[in-house]
Amino acid sequence: MAMKNSGNIGIRAAWWTRAEGLAVFLKPVLLLMKKPWFLLALAAVVVITMSSCGSAATTVTLKDLSFQPDVVTIRKGDSVIWKNEDRRIRQIMSGAPPMMTDDFMSPEIDTGESWSHAFDEAGEFPYHDMKIPNQLGRVIVEE
Repeated sequence: MAMKNSGNIGIRAAWWTRAEGLAVFLKPVLLLMKKPWFLLALAAVVVITMSSCGSAATTVTLKDLSFQPDVVTIRKGDSVIWKNEDRRIRQIMSGAPPMMTDDFMSPEIDTGESWSHAFDEAGEFPYHDMKIPNQLGRVIVEE
């Protein structure tokens, strides 16, 4: 009399093999996690990875005919996002009257819209609103 294979035995065996493999892999990791130096090394790897994961962004809100905040400090490679929460169209341009520069200039930013610019050089970058020329702000970019 021949034995009949229901088909489920192979699936169960494959699952069991994967589960055993996972247990074999996790056992040394779980043992290492009990060591204080392992947790410190893991934390260092996480911090280094997070600090090298690209640039950050700082938001300047355009509201009540002002920049909030009007001075921001960022790191080289980071971006500033200008978000318009005012009822009028705004446009950001580098420089401050009477000394205009061509470092950056946004398109017109309508209510609810935003625009960003990445700063790749260290220094101080004054800017103003082209629609309200006496409205001034400054981005300080550190190394």
